[in-house]
Amino acid sequence: MALNWSDYPNFSASEFACKCGCGRADMNPEFMAKLQELRNLVGPMRITSGFRCRNHPAEKNKKRPGAHSLGLAADIVPQKARRYDLLTTISDMRFKGIGVAKTFIHIDEGHPYAYRPASWSY
Repeated sequence: MALNWSDYPNFSASEFACKCGCGRADMNPEFMAKLQELRNLVGPMRITSGFRCRNHPAEKNKKRPGAHSLGLAADIVPQKARRYDLLTTISDMRFKGIGVAKTFIHIDEGHPYAYRPASWSY
């Protein structure tokens, strides 16, 4: 079933498209609704990674597919909110996975092989 992107007015399929070249953006609707809620609370954000198919280089190197491959994760960069405020809101919203890197913040809703809830740094 194709995602109705008009349900998420601040996002587009192209932002979440797999960067392997396949162009798939098979995001989970419940995850996208929660991400839209986050966007409503903190303002604009840039998506640096959304859906990843099994041929995506980051997924190929894993023993098992990650949350990105199930459409349950995104790597984001706040455009107006401070990183601390973004992290506080993410935590308050109870995203199951929170990874903090120097240039982005990973959020996810878990997947069958993940130990969640969890937070980590890269």
